[in-house]
Amino acid sequence: MVTLRQRTTVVTREPEPKMEEERLCEDLTILSSDSDDSSSDSAVKHLRGRWELASVLNFFNVFGPLVSEKLKLTAEEIEMGLIESNTTNAQLHIALLKGIPPVNKTLDDANAWITVLCKKLAPWWPWIAKGEIPITANKGEEISEYQRLDPINRLKILKALCELRVQQDDARTYIQENTKEGDWDSRFRKRKLGGDGKKTSYWFDGNDIQGYRIYREVNDISKKNAGSDLSCLSWETEATNLDEFQRVARELSSSKASSLAAIGGMIETEAIPVVEKYHKKKERAMKKKMKQEMVINVNFSRTLRTTRSCRNRMPATYTFDEYDKMISDAVEESEETDGDEVEGREQQSASLGSNDSSEGNKMKSTEDETPEINNEDEKENEKSKEDAEPKEEFGAKNRLRQRVTRNSAIC
Repeated sequence: MVTLRQRTTVVTREPEPKMEEERLCEDLTILSSDSDDSSSDSAVKHLRGRWELASVLNFFNVFGPLVSEKLKLTAEEIEMGLIESNTTNAQLHIALLKGIPPVNKTLDDANAWITVLCKKLAPWWPWIAKGEIPITANKGEEISEYQRLDPINRLKILKALCELRVQQDDARTYIQENTKEGDWDSRFRKRKLGGDGKKTSYWFDGNDIQGYRIYREVNDISKKNAGSDLSCLSWETEATNLDEFQRVARELSSSKASSLAAIGGMIETEAIPVVEKYHKKKERAMKKKMKQEMVINVNFSRTLRTTRSCRNRMPATYTFDEYDKMISDAVEESEETDGDEVEGREQQSASLGSNDSSEGNKMKSTEDETPEINNEDEKENEKSKEDAEPKEEFGAKNRLRQRVTRNSAIC
């Protein structure tokens, strides 16, 4: 009779909901990162469409050495500082505020520069900017308000701060010294490439630290009333890297307008070689930095080896006191060793004498017969001891001389 076993059913957990949740989380993180990238790209696009950005970059191009010789920022770093309100933005504002007296001692503290900024700009805002000031000092709340500002308002504040900084006495002296005797430096003014003669003009500006850019100026004049004209001036960043420079040059060169074609040829012959040189220099600096980082990583990854410790040499001294001390120490050591040897010999002779006396007690007859022989033996032993003492002294002196010569050789 065959009995059939009942099949055991194993209950397993369904991982599908968990997998779906993980996928949803991954999708959300990807979407959030994409949204952050898109928002930063749009913020950069809005900043590059403002004339204030071109003015700020030109200010640091001209007065960068006066503001701070250590602070060397690219245009992209300044843009990201305005968007993210990071440490780069803080360093930029602190360097500007330190040039406007009186200098506050709390500038280097965390976010204290925002309060100082509000107090500096409030009385000067109507003369250096238009509209209302975005933030004012309000018992520390201005710090959080500045973090919530959009990049355009942060750009307006930075532009006003640059205007206030250029009105200081050292800035005027800096301009006079650099323009003395008719030596007008090209960095004190933007370079105009040309225009169509109506609304549009093209400008080339930058340096080897900040980078180079092409700006397009558009000036629209629309008449509202018969007696009032409203001027709409906009600056747009057309090119920031080598590829964009080449694209703008091709587009302008292929234009039917002779003025725009001439601007395209000027960009190809004058601007693009400067930008190529700048990008090659930047690539070499990046490669050098990568090599240094690789060397540092390799050194940290290597296992530490235990090396043999260096031998300590005795310092050479040429004084009589040290020499006398060295000789006395050597004599004391030799006397101690010689004393130990003599004690060992005396103990050995005493043991031999006790053995002889015991044998003599057993053989009294022989001792009575030969007393003269024992007296002669004792005399011979005393003579051998007396002979041995000068030999031991002579050996100790030889050892002392050898030690002194050895120590002098080491020194």
